[in-house]
Amino acid sequence: MNLFTLLQVPMDSSVVASVDQVVQSAPEESYLSLVMKGGWILLPIFLLSLLSIYVIINKWLVINRLGKKDSVWLSRVVELVHEGKIDKALKFCVERPYASAKVIAAGLKEFDKEDAEIQEAMEVEARVQISTMEDQMNWLGITASIAPMLGFLGTIFGVIKIFYDIARTNDLAIDTISTGLYQKMICSGAGLLVGIIAYSGYYILNGRIDKAVVSIDKESNEVLKAIRANKRGTVEA
Repeated sequence: MNLFTLLQVPMDSSVVASVDQVVQSAPEESYLSLVMKGGWILLPIFLLSLLSIYVIINKWLVINRLGKKDSVWLSRVVELVHEGKIDKALKFCVERPYASAKVIAAGLKEFDKEDAEIQEAMEVEARVQISTMEDQMNWLGITASIAPMLGFLGTIFGVIKIFYDIARTNDLAIDTISTGLYQKMICSGAGLLVGIIAYSGYYILNGRIDKAVVSIDKESNEVLKAIRANKRGTVEA
């Protein structure tokens, strides 16, 4: 009998009925109901996800505001310093929300002092601005470490319960074991997802902070050079 003949042989009605019964006995579940079977461990993972999203959005906005580059503003400040209009340059810096503007303003306030004191004032203010940008970043690092571990912990608790139930009932039904396992593996998946989000946000934001620090250093050095040039011109005059 060839393959074509075999494919034409009608299936037994009892086999068809049993297959239909199996398909009907396993209704498709929604994603929400599937996730909710992960257990109580999903609650702290969910809270960590909210914390991560809040920190990422908040720090993104803060870094955008403090680390913004404005070449027109900087050139105007340098020009005012060269012209000796320190009060106008200081006012121009105070009106801007940039981190570099605050650093330069701190140096201009010490204009009448020695160069070392001006530079020190700028460095102190720069550390303050960098600290503001790095604030709350540790929460992302903590979440990236803890969320996956919580997920694995939930899975381990689930596996322990499965083997405990097997030992108690002496029931090795594969559907019981597989159902318990996939429900508890949800914890691991959720923990890894939250950890990936926090980890990615941490390194992306850190990269933007590093760029902002370089920009602050560059712009403050330009104004510092202008201050020194203005003082040399005043002495020579």
